[in-house]
Amino acid sequence: DPEVGTLIAAYLGKHDMDVVVEPRGDRAEEVIAREKPDLVLLDIMLPGKDGMTLCRDLRGQWQGPIVLLTSLDSDMNHI
Repeated sequence: DPEVGTLIAAYLGKHDMDVVVEPRGDRAEEVIAREKPDLVLLDIMLPGKDGMTLCRDLRGQWQGPIVLLTSLDSDMNHI
């Protein structure tokens, strides 16, 4: 959800954290490789590539912490 992403980015920015937002999952790997973040926050529902697939793909090349977020209420989406 772009609105939630904007709210999270604003909150983290107010707490002196540098934030880079990429709303598309299919572009996120490139941004992560370029920016080398300390932490990645992923929504499970991303356009282009979903967050679960992106998380699995990232694990092969990046070992930093990944936090998956969702507003979905299904037990299937709990980790």
